[in-house]
Amino acid sequence: MTNEQIFDECKRIYTLDDKEKANELFRLLDKIGNKRNYSPVLNHLIREVGIYPYINQDTAIFSDRLVCECFKTDVGENEPKILHREQSRILKRLLEGENLILSAPTSFGKSFIIDALIAIKKPSNILIIVPTISLMDETRRRLTLKFGSDYHIITTSGSQLKDKNIFIFPQERALEYFENLREKSLDLFIVDEFYKMSNKDRRTHILHNIVNKFKNIAKQKYYICPNADDIEDKSKNKIFLAGLKKEILTITTVALNKFDLSKETGSKELKIQNLLKNEIGKSLIYVSTKPNSKKLCKILLKFIKAGNEELNSFSQWLQKHYAREWDFATNIKNGIGQHNSAIHRYIQQLQVKLFSENPSMNIMVSTTSLIEGVNTAARNIIIWNNQVANDSLNSFTYKNIIGRGGRMFKYFVGNIYLLDNENKIEEKEVEKIDINPDEEFLYRNDLENPDLESKKLIEQKLFSLIKDKQKFQKLISYIKNYKIIMNIENVLQIIESVNEIMKSIKHLNNDNPDSWGLLEVKSVRNIFSNNDKKLDRAYKNIKVFAKYNWNGTSALLNNSTININDYFNIEKIIVFDIASFFNDINEIQQILYPDKHINISPFVSKLSNAFLPSVVYTLEEFGLPRMLSKKLHKYNFINFENNDLKIDEALETFKESSVEEIINLFKSHNDFDDFDEYILKYFYDGLGK
Repeated sequence: MTNEQIFDECKRIYTLDDKEKANELFRLLDKIGNKRNYSPVLNHLIREVGIYPYINQDTAIFSDRLVCECFKTDVGENEPKILHREQSRILKRLLEGENLILSAPTSFGKSFIIDALIAIKKPSNILIIVPTISLMDETRRRLTLKFGSDYHIITTSGSQLKDKNIFIFPQERALEYFENLREKSLDLFIVDEFYKMSNKDRRTHILHNIVNKFKNIAKQKYYICPNADDIEDKSKNKIFLAGLKKEILTITTVALNKFDLSKETGSKELKIQNLLKNEIGKSLIYVSTKPNSKKLCKILLKFIKAGNEELNSFSQWLQKHYAREWDFATNIKNGIGQHNSAIHRYIQQLQVKLFSENPSMNIMVSTTSLIEGVNTAARNIIIWNNQVANDSLNSFTYKNIIGRGGRMFKYFVGNIYLLDNENKIEEKEVEKIDINPDEEFLYRNDLENPDLESKKLIEQKLFSLIKDKQKFQKLISYIKNYKIIMNIENVLQIIESVNEIMKSIKHLNNDNPDSWGLLEVKSVRNIFSNNDKKLDRAYKNIKVFAKYNWNGTSALLNNSTININDYFNIEKIIVFDIASFFNDINEIQQILYPDKHINISPFVSKLSNAFLPSVVYTLEEFGLPRMLSKKLHKYNFINFENNDLKIDEALETFKESSVEEIINLFKSHNDFDDFDEYILKYFYDGLGK
């Protein structure tokens, strides 16, 4: 564009209302492209809109350059960064000590505010609650690079606290450190993706409990969520949001172009083919279910062959270490990612990195794990289905998905392509988040509860079975303090079967899985699975994982009837659901039979680590696959089978070494795969090296 054309566009945009002014500005910036072409008039228009980071200070007039200097802020990097107007306003309120709940669009830059708050205020102890392990790792990596030299960043259990600590956890891990933080002081409590408080799944009452406990010991609270017009605490006495001020923002930092292709003639397959063959750039494709994700990838493979050497190397690595005939590896080879919450964490992390950086990997197919897992954005969002599982796609989820289109400094404009009828999406004029504490939370916290009478009846049955007031009170205390996670109905079932359980429970600590007779007791398995076929199948394969998982995934698959796609789901159920189930059984039997001195914590630990050495399993959260840990163990780099080894010790050993030294170790034993280097570099990047 010529300077005259830019001037005319700026003149037109100046006359628009604030929202349209911003959108048209972003479209103009996208059209201009090179920042060197920004004229003084354009820079001044950017200042008017308030997105100061977009100003080209080399071509701006003095007053606009001065604004940029005024809004420069320490965010923990080598140089201060310019915040936009609304970021700066929110930061100012937090620096003044306010407790805030912020709702702002996905592209707002909420993480920048956290980083600036830490850099400027320097709180000693910070707790950040995130919904997923993937988001935990992403946050850990970002904060390690910025604050790793000043803070001990903790994401795992069993870490030793230092003078200054940043804790980053999903809700299930936070409770372990409650007493430590109550004693040391919790200076800043952050809950990311706070909209999860309105969910109805089984994790929600645990999140409610974490927010309820930690808010009472936190000096400052900052809760964050996207795209809400209102947030209402429906609990009695407003226990979750008491003392917090709401800040609801609709400001955007990118523009969205929407194209409804559902109204055009032709099949969806033909439409997506025509769309993608034009090489439109990085594209996130939303699908409703995992089976639909697999089906769509098969369709895409018919006309997309976009791999390169790096993707081919990753694909071969996956086939070697998992399964030769694995559709996921084939997709990667051809430049197609498949975001799936079940697949091993480091695979998810690596494919997201490749999607962001590799020029041949331009497609990511995903379910709603896309909006929960990581902060990934793309130029294009393609809505393949207008559903979530079997339900209509609701307005809130839809806005979160399309909010991934565009990204500050990368894509001024995001393109949204609808391949299913948008009219079927449940749009709302007002997007409201209602926080309704469920009956389980109310019961455990002795709050007014419509289901209280039925819970009291179960308590009476428990007491009649236990016949010991002290043991009964201890059991109820453990339930209400979340030391026992299962609900009281399941606790009753366990106690009704406790004689059967006690006959063989001690054998679970035996190293030989064939001696674990308790796993064969059908009544116990039925309590866990509750007629759920997926849960039942996972339970039946505990011994298979115990025998083969440390030997490698391919060894396990070759010695069982499990296929590669089922493998990930089964492992996930064992690690989370079954481990929690047996941990609760252990707590119950220790309360009822303390004189027997039985403690199956070693067995529970094996379950929760997928029958890998605990540090090996934890290192996968940091981006190091079990396969590389196995080689490092084999070549005496670290003895991972040492039960006394702690994650902090292992990480220190890695920091004392380097990528090059580990590669040379592998090569010296003729045991090096080309993609090992890419993985190791990614792992070491996350350690701040």
